[in-house]
Amino acid sequence: MPRVQIEPMEWSTEFVPFMEENWRQGEHIAVIAPTGEGKSTFTGGLMAVRRYVLVLDVKGGDSTLDGLGFPRLTSWPGKKKIESMLVDNDENNKPSRYVIGGENRTAADAAKLKSTIEATLRDAYEMGGFTVNADELQLLTDPRFMNLREHVDKILIAARDRRISFVGSYQAPSWVTPHASKQATWVAVAYTRDTDVVNRLAEILGRPKSEIRGAVEGLDKHHFIVANRNPREPLRLTMPDYIPPKRSSEDAK
Repeated sequence: MPRVQIEPMEWSTEFVPFMEENWRQGEHIAVIAPTGEGKSTFTGGLMAVRRYVLVLDVKGGDSTLDGLGFPRLTSWPGKKKIESMLVDNDENNKPSRYVIGGENRTAADAAKLKSTIEATLRDAYEMGGFTVNADELQLLTDPRFMNLREHVDKILIAARDRRISFVGSYQAPSWVTPHASKQATWVAVAYTRDTDVVNRLAEILGRPKSEIRGAVEGLDKHHFIVANRNPREPLRLTMPDYIPPKRSSEDAK
């Protein structure tokens, strides 16, 4: 097995500043990890490096997302209103970062949530410049759930010219649209024994399977190996800071 070049990076003082400098607008990130390994914490922690952020609450009422401290929009106000909000925030030197979506407890809630997220994806694509974050991407793209793969693929494929970055997290590449992995410039993966995940990751990155397998098998809980498509770059090892879940006291309507 070849020797793996791994660069450990402390999350807040090293890795986040590294991504702020090197993650370009229009580049996507795929975060692949089993349940409980910290996908939401990893992606949520990266949102602070971007000024215009839409975090899609595809599960509805996700308390971890409330821990980010972003205002929550339980319905999409439309492109004209959002543009006005962005202008106001810019004038006050404030970032425009929002969690999108409300509770998902009833059939009516589910229908509203799907409609809200669909409108968000459509307008985000038309406006450009956003970083869109979707946790549990399979819920967004699977025909049995929201069935919004067409909108997601449109962003993934045509993002660069529109300066849209998509950050999607999921448990395995085979569960979601293949573009989520194929179009990703950056891939973060936690410990897994799923050989399909390891093999696909190696193919995406153009690296030996044995190299990726050796790196992933040595991971401790909640740690991530992060790689980009340059095989000369080292694999980077980090553990995101914990984001305590909480409930919002007020929702932005």
